[in-house]
Amino acid sequence: MSRKAQVLVVDDKKNMLAMLKKVLSHDFRVFCAEDVAGANTLIDSERFDVVLCDLKLRHESGIEVLKQVKAIQPHAKFVLMTAYGTINSAVEALKLGAADYITKPFVPEQLVELLTRHSGPSLASEPLPKMIGQSQAMLDVSRMVRKLAPSDASLVILGETGTGKEVVARAVHEISGRQGPFVGLNCAAIPQELMERELFGHVKGAFTDARNDSVGLFMQANGGTLFLDEVGDLPLSLQAKLTRVLQERTVRPLGGSKEEAFDVRFLCATHRNLKQLVEQGRFREDLWYRLNVGVVQLPPLRKRAGDARLLALRFFAEMKTRYRSDSPGSISEQALLLIDEHDWPGNVRQLRAAIERAYLIADGDVLEAGDLPVEIVGIGNTSPLGSWSEWQASSRIEWGRRYLDRLLRRYHGQVPEASEHAQVERESFYRLLRKHKIDPDNYRV
Repeated sequence: MSRKAQVLVVDDKKNMLAMLKKVLSHDFRVFCAEDVAGANTLIDSERFDVVLCDLKLRHESGIEVLKQVKAIQPHAKFVLMTAYGTINSAVEALKLGAADYITKPFVPEQLVELLTRHSGPSLASEPLPKMIGQSQAMLDVSRMVRKLAPSDASLVILGETGTGKEVVARAVHEISGRQGPFVGLNCAAIPQELMERELFGHVKGAFTDARNDSVGLFMQANGGTLFLDEVGDLPLSLQAKLTRVLQERTVRPLGGSKEEAFDVRFLCATHRNLKQLVEQGRFREDLWYRLNVGVVQLPPLRKRAGDARLLALRFFAEMKTRYRSDSPGSISEQALLLIDEHDWPGNVRQLRAAIERAYLIADGDVLEAGDLPVEIVGIGNTSPLGSWSEWQASSRIEWGRRYLDRLLRRYHGQVPEASEHAQVERESFYRLLRKHKIDPDNYRV
């Protein structure tokens, strides 16, 4: 059965929300919010295909919701509800990235048709559950995973450390429709002498400290999915036993005499080159062939164009929820530009840590480029650091210049288009160019 598209409806009138939910629930999975704060909370925690929002929300504007949607869920289509007298505001919303608008009053069938048309790309091209990314590299991964997930075939997920291999494994489990639990284990974090007990379990008396029977992970995951991270770190002796268990689909606890059948979808991941380990005799060839039914190769963050910015905004929203602080309230464009340009050798994990550190030390209402860790900002060891405020000021100047440079390159030196993109008045934009000693004529083709 296909998944219903998820729609967020934002309106400050409870009777209107109730009516819209009743009208739309047959075709969509509907969430409701009465104000900007409620909408932002849902946008931070749920993934939406379409956001339907009234322009006027008591003393607030639906444009604020639009900005949050474009920042956190740029894939979602934004549809504005507006009265005839405010068409100009709807047109302005279209300039800011709204997909469409509908004027009140409207008939229910008209609204359903409109939202169906804007309910996003096909499931085959959606990012995976809990996976943030709109780059072509991640859409390719999504398509591959959605093809492989419905089967019971074993999968191996390859990728550098910090690329999100467990997130993909959990997405496979969710899409597969298996009713049993998702059970995961990091093979590199468990001493080798304990690994066999963890996987297969043991019976009372199997060894000195075995005072009770213990169920292993294969049986714990029965009916669901077992995920072994860093499977390349398993010792050869255990690889042989794992190969047999996967072939026979039965497991015998340590010290036991009876084989127990199980129904488990087996997934594993590693940052190592398993083919190379096979050639070196460090990974069993027969186990590799059994795992190699389906292979998902995750790209590093440096090859996911534009995704670092989306991830940074999502992690920033998570920090605001976790620490429940109103400061900082946003990330500067200079900081996002710097995040875009960094190579991120530690991938998504490094980016998340960088955003958390920057959030905790930021002084003002905006997280600036100077708040990011020094390895991201790129201070050389011999750079004169000066005071913290001096460094923040200099970083703003440098990243302001870079921002203007990239903006003028994009618009080929056309100041009207560049200033509109930056949402800065044209005269103010010219002042910024003079301040940073940038001549727009140098960018004209």
